[in-house]
Parts: sequence; structure tokens; C-alpha cells
Amino acid sequence: MIVRRRWEVAALLAILVAAALLYLWAPGSRVVQPYYAAAVHSMSQSTTALLFSGFDPAGVVTIDKPPLAFWVQAVGAWLLGYHWWAIALIQAIEGVAAVFVLHRVVRRWAGEPAALVAALLLALSPITTAVNRDDLPDTLLILLLLLAAYCVTRAVEEGRAGWLVAAGAFVGLGFLAKMLVAWAVLPALLLAYLPAPVSRWRKLGQLALAGVVTLAVSLWWPLLVSLWPGTKPFVGSTSDNSIWQLILGYNGFGRLVGADSGSLSAFGSALGTNLGGAPGPLRLFDSTVGGQIAWFLPLAVGAVVVAGFRYRQGTVKQRSGWLLWGGWLAVFAIVFSFTGGIFHAYYTATLAPAVAATAAVGLVFAWRERRAWLPAAIAGTTAMSFLLLSRTPEWLPWLKFVVLALGVPAMLAVLPRWRAVALAGVAAIVAGPAAYGIATAATPSDVLTAADPVAGPSTSDDSTAARSLLGGAGAAYLNFMNSSGQLSAGQRETLDYAIAQDAVAPIELAVEGGSYGADPYLVRTDARVAALGGYLGLDPAPTAAQLADWVRAGRVRFVLLPSVFLQLSGSGNRASAVQGEELAITDRLAWISRHCPRVPAARIGPDAAKAGVLFDCQ
Repeated sequence: MIVRRRWEVAALLAILVAAALLYLWAPGSRVVQPYYAAAVHSMSQSTTALLFSGFDPAGVVTIDKPPLAFWVQAVGAWLLGYHWWAIALIQAIEGVAAVFVLHRVVRRWAGEPAALVAALLLALSPITTAVNRDDLPDTLLILLLLLAAYCVTRAVEEGRAGWLVAAGAFVGLGFLAKMLVAWAVLPALLLAYLPAPVSRWRKLGQLALAGVVTLAVSLWWPLLVSLWPGTKPFVGSTSDNSIWQLILGYNGFGRLVGADSGSLSAFGSALGTNLGGAPGPLRLFDSTVGGQIAWFLPLAVGAVVVAGFRYRQGTVKQRSGWLLWGGWLAVFAIVFSFTGGIFHAYYTATLAPAVAATAAVGLVFAWRERRAWLPAAIAGTTAMSFLLLSRTPEWLPWLKFVVLALGVPAMLAVLPRWRAVALAGVAAIVAGPAAYGIATAATPSDVLTAADPVAGPSTSDDSTAARSLLGGAGAAYLNFMNSSGQLSAGQRETLDYAIAQDAVAPIELAVEGGSYGADPYLVRTDARVAALGGYLGLDPAPTAAQLADWVRAGRVRFVLLPSVFLQLSGSGNRASAVQGEELAITDRLAWISRHCPRVPAARIGPDAAKAGVLFDCQ
């Protein structure tokens, strides 16, 4: 039994409160990823959308992720009403819970001081703050993987299969949050259980049972989608309506090597690695990713290297902990460094718990033993902070010099009388990322930065990927989404006209070109609006023949070609060029232009032209 002192409880509460403030600051003005927010709204309205991870309440297409994270958000919408702040609250609760679970895991491995430092480092990790202020599934994924780590830690202590099975179940739930990336933690969990005081054959049997549970929990929903005998939404971001193509293609090997066989292959190839820097051994330290995750990496890597040399000297619990967190660190660092497909810097949030755990335990152990590598680790981490802060010279220009002044004397920390100097070195380690985290919480976001969240101060390069790839259409999308929280006058006029002309159609308004045009209607109204083509309009959902059948059957009458889609198709950059090539010549658009006359904007309302071109397919 671990005895806790009052100051330890108070310190943990302070860290959790600080994390909550970072994740919850200004919830009323929060902007989240509209694509997923629209899906949550649809799930709160439609059981079909809820079951199949549907994007729209009309049941046309699914989103590009499994449903678990959005089920949780939809439950929050039922309880609190559908608001962006409600989604933000759910995400913040999950984020604070992850900090707490990391504390519990590290406490069992290395004691209370190390656990407190680990919780602090995770809470202060800039990309953790950015992700937990959004509505992405990564927040729930991280919490579930940390729960799996906790269960494996207990399994090593007690040698009981139940804890190992629970770990497998949590990894399976992680798969239902973000598919194959959850399985990347399995090698670390397996390594962590190897030192357990259990016979070899019993250990193999327990691991096999846990693996079966992982597969069962992971695959029950994909099997349901695949084998469902009735009508269901088209599986978004695929070309053949296959959930397996989504798992193995777009969200699998398409992310790793860029070889996506789905409908977004051309788009993915165009984006390449521009969203997260070029692949290579230094990607985690480059100008795009470094400010998100690299602050504690020198300390974490140094701790793992030293632990490797001392591995045989440790207890079973210590060896298991280093295998768990060192394995987690190594696997995700390698994957994120060298993946050649679509890569966002915010993916590195999944790496943050391992960085925090290894850095914290290495720091505390070195402090206790006055190891010679402590000053070197602090000096290296201080140098990294100085470098990262130098990349934003106009933001707090004095901070990097304060960090340097605190960190340089840390080489004297091995001397007992210089403990205060060592504390200054610790302050140097956390000052930069803490400032980045505060800047992240204090900086207003928009729908483009919500789609690709980044941490740190606002600079001219913010929302770089989204804005540069969308070009002038990026501004058009911001205008189309209308940050006031309501539809624009033209959008309202268009929707009201369509409903007034045909209020009984199962799809009151179909929006061509994907989610970028449909998002405002799905997020801000309860209307039965469908996004033709899925996320980017590239999916065959529906085909031209199916759309014709829908019109004949009275399922849909009005199709809107939104102004933002016209801007996207006309832009000259690579992303919009792909869209223009793939969309402008589709049979669906050709069929609409041949069979559906345009509705004069003047007949709809004075601002209707700003919303786009409305076609009447009656």
C-alpha cells in the first residue's frame, strides 16, 4: 500500500486544475473541427448516424473515423444540448483524466515524485493542450491507451490475466477511437509484461487471451458495418464502400506510406507531408513539429539510454516500466518520424505521455542519485527550449534568455549545496512549453486551425497547412462558416426556400462538394442536409445513377453548389487542383448540370447568390 502525504495530494490537485484551465479556457468562444462537430450533431439526431459513424442525418455517408470518440461527444450533446462548448467540455474532461491516469501509472512504477513530474510534463506539453481544446478523437485515444498501460502495470505486479485482458480491451476501444494507430502501442505493452513473475507458458497463454480480446473489441464494429444486411451510409473516404479499405487504406497504409487506394489518394498525394514536415530522423525537431513535442525529447531519450545500460540492475517493476514507456516512445517516434503519407503535427500528442513519463522518471532518479548525466540532460533540454523559442523571435523575445540563464548553471546541480541551482534548471525545462501551452489556450482559433490544431503563439505561419493548401478559398471557407454561430443570410434563405418548396423530402437540401459546403447547415441547423461526396466531395456517394434514382423516388429535389466549392475548384494550388480535376468532371456534376435547372438567386432571396448556386431537380 502506497502512503500519500498531504502535499502530494495538493500538488496533484494543482496539476489537474492547471490542466483543466489550459483545456477549458474560454469555452464559449471555442471553435472545433466542423467536420466532426457536424457528425456529432447528426449522431445526436439519428440512430443510423450514431450506429454507423454517419456524417449527415440523412444517412448518405460516414465520416473517416470510427465512432467511439464521437459517441461520447454525442452523449454529451444529449445531456447538455448541442453546443461547441459542450464538446469542448467533454474533451477537457478526457484530457484531465489522461493526466491523472498517467500519474497513477508512473506512481506505481517509480513513486510519487516522479508521478507528479510526469503529470506536470504531460499537462504542459503544448500539443496536448492544442488537441484537448479541439474535438479530435486523439484525446480519447490517449486516455484509453493510458488505461491500457495502467492495466499492464497492475498485471506485472499481480501476474493476473484479468488485468492483461482489460489492457487488451482498452487497446481495442482505442481502435474504435482512431483505428490502427491504437495498435502501435501493442509492442510496448507486450514488452512490459515480459518481466512479470509468471511462468513462460502461462504468460504466453495470458498474452494470447489478451490478444483475442483486443481483436474482438477492435473488430466488432467494422464487422457490423461490413455485414449489415440493410441500408446503411456509404463508408466515407473510400472508393468501394468498404470499411476494410478505410482501416487498411486511408487510415492505415495510406498514412504510413502514402499508398492510399481510396478515393482520397490523389488528394493525399498532393498534400504529401506538407501538413507535418518532411519525413526523416529530425522531423520531430523541425520547424513544423518541434514546437509541438520536442521540448522534453532530449531528456526523455537520455533517460531511456541510461536506463538501457542499467536495465539488469533494476527490479521487475522498474524493468517493466522502462520497457513500457521506452517502447511506447520508440515506436511512436519512429512511426511519426518516417511516415510518408498524410501526417499532421498534432498526431504527436500520442507520443506525449511516453515523453512525459520517461523524462520525469529519468529526472527524478538522476536527482536522487546525483548522477553526472543530470546536468547534461538539463543543459540539452535547455538548449532545445532556446532553439524552439528562437523560432518565434517576435513573441516574448526575452523568454529564451531567461531559459538560458536558468539552465546554464544546472551543471552544478550534482553538488548538494547547489540544489537551488538544480531547481532553476527544472524551471528552465518547463518555462518554454508552459508559455507555449498558455499561448495556445489564449489564442483564438478558427475552423481552419481547428481542422489542423497547432500549439504555441500566433504567428504569420499559423494555420499554415490549411491556408496555404486552400489558398484564397481558405478565406472563403471562413466566411462560409460564419463565426457568429448562425447561418449567413444567404445560407438561411437557400435552406428556407428548399424546405418551403418540398418539406417532405427525406433530404431537404443536398450540398455538392463535400463537407466544406455542408458543414454550416449540419452544425447549425436540425435540417435534413446531406453532403454529396463525403469529406472532400470525392466519394461516389452517391453516383450519378444513384442521384438520378433519388430524384425519381422523391428522396431529394434541391442540390446546392456552394460558393466555397466554386472557390476551391478555381484555386490554383495543388490541393484545389486535385479537387478540380476530380470533381469538375464527375458524372454526378455532369448529371446535375444536364437535368437540374438553376433556381434564379433573385427568386430565393437578396443574399442567396452568396451561398452558391441552387439546382431544382424536380
